[in-house]
Amino acid sequence: MIAPNRDSDEITVTWQKGTSEWQRVEQELTRSLEEHVKIHLTVDTPHGTSHLRGFVTVINTYLKEIKLREEDDWQWIRFEDIRSVQI
Repeated sequence: MIAPNRDSDEITVTWQKGTSEWQRVEQELTRSLEEHVKIHLTVDTPHGTSHLRGFVTVINTYLKEIKLREEDDWQWIRFEDIRSVQI
């Protein structure tokens, strides 16, 4: 389920595959990819929660992950690790 943050454009995600709420997150990720819009992600990591900012450069629906390009680095992020998206 996704709950919009009333104070911003942030979308908070509780991972549920195939939900219409997740489709909205996919739309924001696609927007970053297609329009080169910088996004803010909150993701779960083995060491806790991380806050990342960058551009989506690849969306791999088969492996269910995105490639996020940050300042001088990039990383693959699994869909299930994404907790919030903000444009």
